[in-house]
Amino acid sequence: MIASLVLGLTGCGGQNEASQTPKVSYASVVSFGDSLSDPGAYRVGQVAQLGGGLFTVNGITGAAGSEPVPSYTWAQLVSAAATGQVSCAARTGGFGVSVTNVTNCTNYAQGGSRVTDPNGTGRANGALTEPIVTQVANYLSRNNGVFTGQELVTVQGGANELFAQAGILTDAATSAGNTAGSTTFTNTLITLLAQNATNPSAAAQAIGLAMQQAALQNGSTQTTIVSAAVLAAASQPGNSTDPNSYNAAIVSATNAATTAGNLAAAQYIANTGAPNAITAMVTAAAQLSASVNNMISLGAKRVVVTNLPDVSLTPYALSTINGADNSTQQLVLAMTMAFNERLRADLANLPKVLFIDVFTENRRQIADPTQFGLSNVTGMACNLDYPNNLFATQGVAGSGSSLVCNTNNLIAGNTSRYLFADSVHPTPYGHKLLAQLVTKELILAGWL
Repeated sequence: MIASLVLGLTGCGGQNEASQTPKVSYASVVSFGDSLSDPGAYRVGQVAQLGGGLFTVNGITGAAGSEPVPSYTWAQLVSAAATGQVSCAARTGGFGVSVTNVTNCTNYAQGGSRVTDPNGTGRANGALTEPIVTQVANYLSRNNGVFTGQELVTVQGGANELFAQAGILTDAATSAGNTAGSTTFTNTLITLLAQNATNPSAAAQAIGLAMQQAALQNGSTQTTIVSAAVLAAASQPGNSTDPNSYNAAIVSATNAATTAGNLAAAQYIANTGAPNAITAMVTAAAQLSASVNNMISLGAKRVVVTNLPDVSLTPYALSTINGADNSTQQLVLAMTMAFNERLRADLANLPKVLFIDVFTENRRQIADPTQFGLSNVTGMACNLDYPNNLFATQGVAGSGSSLVCNTNNLIAGNTSRYLFADSVHPTPYGHKLLAQLVTKELILAGWL
């Protein structure tokens, strides 16, 4: 299987047709990154028992009668093309299993990892998420602090920076909306409850005081606070003594609060949250390019760097489950492009860096699926509601993960040519397409 895979990746022109010998000989392929490159860092303990380990469809997939597609990440497939061997996880563990250094394995990528921040996606639930800079340091510690120059290095990251910033933005926007909504609800309710009293100003003060006192009580809730306001209103001269007569006022105040909260959240996103998130993505790209330059200064001679695919076209960005709308999709696109543009600018014209434009290729795949042999570019092959998917909250902010997805928990039908395994991760076929792109560019550059 591996031999045919290598031939399938490298035998695509640019060399003597009578020879499949690479132009450049590599001692190893060393990979740094996140779940897109992760070769099975978490294939231990319960994850392994559930048939998982890769953030894709684990195991051999393929429709009956068709050529099976083995489950490897693109980085493993590139390793197979360059050295004849798929790469393996250099460090394994997580989710309650201690970290183990694996001899002779050179893929340091881990699902959830960020560029410099150790608090990656899933870290709170037990994932390792060692950042890329730490992954590089771990490799150097095992290799006398240098690169030999005989490695082909692959670097990929940035998606978890986007997920982290999306989470930060969502939390802050929600807080801004809640604050504005709460203030609006209180002010509107007091005004409406007091408007028919003999002395509206005095009634408003009494109702407001009653709400404040109720809020200070142990175990107070919105219901108890509103009840206190209604009772205070019913005791004011001129007002109705029937508590039910104030239901319309409560509904009106609730509607006003919702409108104000939504507006405040939207204004926060537009004026503060989105600019901050985009700036953070630019910073992350600068940090990643700095790490690449550090590798070169320490002896790396051939470094492949991939940019982000178009995250705005993933199920993650398009799903209504995540509350996504067109503005959300546009923000995700802006964050993705900001990262990619800075990364490209920082690494432009460096002779020891091969920059791979995954973003453009990904958009081509989604725009014309049949050209790439894809049958579905919007849905997810994995059934993330499968009862044994105990790690459904790991790997992707706000959605399920394919970490323990395998041939036993796919959706019905032939999913072998789906692009997405879950809301952001490729299927094995998607990884194969990415590996073919990288291998082609390696050949064109004379690096393979």
